[in-house]
Amino acid sequence: MRLFWVVLVCQALFSIALRGSRPIVSLYADMMGASPLIIGLLLSSFALLPMLFAIQAGKWLDKFGAKRIALFGSVGMLISLTLPVIYPTLSMLFVNQFIIGISHVCVLVSLQKTIGNLPGNRDFLIASFSIAGSIGEFIGPFFTGVLFEQSGFRVTFFVMVIIVLITTLVVTMLPAKNKEDTGESSKSSEKKSSTLSMLKQVNLRKALIISGLVLYSKDLFVGYFPVYGNNIGLSPSQIGLIISLVSGMAVVVRMLQFTLVKKFGRSLVLLSTLMLSGIAFLLVPTSTSMISLSIFALMLGAGLGLGQPLSIVYTLNVSPVPRHGEVLGLRLTFNRGSQFVAPFVFGAISQVAGIAPVFYLSGAFLLIGSYFTRMKEDNDGDSGKQGFLKERKG
Repeated sequence: MRLFWVVLVCQALFSIALRGSRPIVSLYADMMGASPLIIGLLLSSFALLPMLFAIQAGKWLDKFGAKRIALFGSVGMLISLTLPVIYPTLSMLFVNQFIIGISHVCVLVSLQKTIGNLPGNRDFLIASFSIAGSIGEFIGPFFTGVLFEQSGFRVTFFVMVIIVLITTLVVTMLPAKNKEDTGESSKSSEKKSSTLSMLKQVNLRKALIISGLVLYSKDLFVGYFPVYGNNIGLSPSQIGLIISLVSGMAVVVRMLQFTLVKKFGRSLVLLSTLMLSGIAFLLVPTSTSMISLSIFALMLGAGLGLGQPLSIVYTLNVSPVPRHGEVLGLRLTFNRGSQFVAPFVFGAISQVAGIAPVFYLSGAFLLIGSYFTRMKEDNDGDSGKQGFLKERKG
């Protein structure tokens, strides 16, 4: 039980630091005169190294254990947030995004694997983990928006450094690598198959695509809404509040995850949430009202809030425990791939046509994606091992 809370505290604090810093990066770059294309490149740089090395990070996790990899990632996040405090330049923001991207992957896969293999119902465990992340995502942007408005960039990032430093101390409470995850079972024939061979499982493929759609959509909103908000006259604290509302609503819907899945099934819930997210994106650029934008943010939070935890459950349920780190790394490769490509493409579009098309096109992609990623219902149980064996026999 103590480990459960340690993981949740780490997830919440890391989320405060990461999600609190990212809107400030976009806003500060915009205030320094960076073009939408440069801001798109800045957002893409966060995902470049994770896209290339997330699977390897997952394999390191399976080999060395959660504690070592999480500490490695935590120290990386410390370095990435400290550098812009010393050198608050546009080029250093790129360095910050490169380092914090791969560092956060190390932290995230470590915490996901740890929580996903605790005793109990996996939907409940992952939902709790996601709620902790959403709480951090809710606090972070609003807190840093107010702090940036009152005290400036350097003070804001210094406070994020302190938060990550505290979290690093909490990470030391994680256990060393588990023999169950890295012992003899890791030498089985399952280990010899390639990572990409797991993509033969249809639901796993669709779960990875859904996860990528959700993550890049959240990133686009966090990255481009500050620019849109600045253009229509919103203050940094108002922008931070609206971004926080997305995560606040995600907390609410994630509390209902177990009930919704039990009543309607994961497939229908995922389909509905993607459609709601798409509609919310289409509505954002139609308004300059704080009230309307807040409502759209709540819709977006309700839609995107369940995409991540449900895709994590699918990912764990159709893979063996000794390869959980690897398959979570595969999932993050898809996520960061979409997060790398999308801001670059949308940055180029916004450079030519303005900010509004970013939201219209993203909404359209979510609606189209919701149709093509409809899943077959699964009855894989909570352990994850049954689901994997069923897929292997099918």
